[in-house]
Amino acid sequence: MTRLAGQDIAYMLHAVPYKETSLVVELFCRDHGRLPVVAKGAKRPHSALRSVLLNFQPIAVRFTGKSEVKTLTQAEWCGALMPPEGKGLFAGYYLNELLMHGLGREDPHPELFDNYTQALESLYAGEDLTLCVRRFEIALLSALGYGIDFSQDSEGALISAESEYCWMPERGWIDAKSVGEDRQRISGRHINALEAGLLSRESALILKPLTRSLLTNHVSSKGLLSRAWMEQLVKYD
Repeated sequence: MTRLAGQDIAYMLHAVPYKETSLVVELFCRDHGRLPVVAKGAKRPHSALRSVLLNFQPIAVRFTGKSEVKTLTQAEWCGALMPPEGKGLFAGYYLNELLMHGLGREDPHPELFDNYTQALESLYAGEDLTLCVRRFEIALLSALGYGIDFSQDSEGALISAESEYCWMPERGWIDAKSVGEDRQRISGRHINALEAGLLSRESALILKPLTRSLLTNHVSSKGLLSRAWMEQLVKYD
């Protein structure tokens, strides 16, 4: 994605009406993070912004203002990225909601921005939704400082492929032999694969309770509406 001096690359996460003809738009910018802007006149039938401010489309933006809510002065479609379709669309809205709840205002996360772009590309290409979603959940948790250490247990020992582990909040991986039977157990083999960057559908499904627990604790304690839609209507995993 190319941009000119003074521009930032962004995606629209959410928009609400503002006055009669405008919108307040939540952008996810590569350099400026999550940013609310007023798009003046964007609701007018012939507004140039009307055809540009779309979900899952990369746009080059400029904005002005010193207050928390900036004024959008320019938005141009960058092209080169097709939006997800069908079931992938539900997953895309879930990613947007994660970003809306998880990111603070004007807190840049350029690597997470690239993770989001890659997730959209994978969803459009028809990659398994479970893999796309779990990969992004892991990236988001890491960006927020709640990442999962797949390399060692709570005592600093390397994860053994021959053992089973349980994840304990504030501690990390604990040998399953030392905890109750009611806790989820994950094979060291899967944890080793994740440390190597190898996320299979099987390990993505196994990790679901863990990532969802962390997201509930650190991102949205009341749950996410788009996730409920996705699991009820799509049943992607």
